[in-house]
Amino acid sequence: MVHLIVTYDVLEVSTVTGQDHTSESLMDAEVFGESGEEIGNVENVLINQDNQIVAIIAEVGGFWGIGATHVLVPWEEVQLTDDGVQVPIVEDNVDDYDLFDSGYISQDDLSQTEQARQVDDDVETGDRIWKLTDLLDDYASFNNRVGYGYIDNILFSREGEIQAIVIHSAGNFGNAPYAYPFYGYGYGWAPGNASYMLQYEENEIGDMDVFDYREYNGMWDDDD
Repeated sequence: MVHLIVTYDVLEVSTVTGQDHTSESLMDAEVFGESGEEIGNVENVLINQDNQIVAIIAEVGGFWGIGATHVLVPWEEVQLTDDGVQVPIVEDNVDDYDLFDSGYISQDDLSQTEQARQVDDDVETGDRIWKLTDLLDDYASFNNRVGYGYIDNILFSREGEIQAIVIHSAGNFGNAPYAYPFYGYGYGWAPGNASYMLQYEENEIGDMDVFDYREYNGMWDDDD
């Protein structure tokens, strides 16, 4: 089934299929090891300047003789399944997925406890790499800096490419979700910005259809 998200962008239409998934579901996904056993949960997602997922950060452990630890798994090694994500991690290779070995995450002088605590929000990424939590729940404004709402969700293709962002409008703009294309690097946005600037003026929005989550069946959503 194909759902069309029509956005105000010179007749641009983003196509979203039932094989897609949301940031909300990915951030809550269970992580399964190479043999199919549950080993942890997704804690964050790393995205590059081309709006493509490059890796996930997962918390695993509490077994294998180790405590809970964070690992970084390249996206090409992540398999999306009906139950969550599967990664090729076993007891013997967990050290190969160290959080800081890939260059995506910046090493600093944080203790292991502080590293674990800050993975969600404060851990620093490498050049032109950003975390999903850098964008989710940010305020959204128009180019003339009029407040519009906040970023409620992000839609991804199965391959990990951003398809659209869902902004929940507020105030005089109602109280409903609307889907827009995402303009990141090269359009004035960078991780750490106080808010996300839509590439429109408030009088350019026009009549848009509310994004209906009930009609969007991502791969981990219920059918009913």
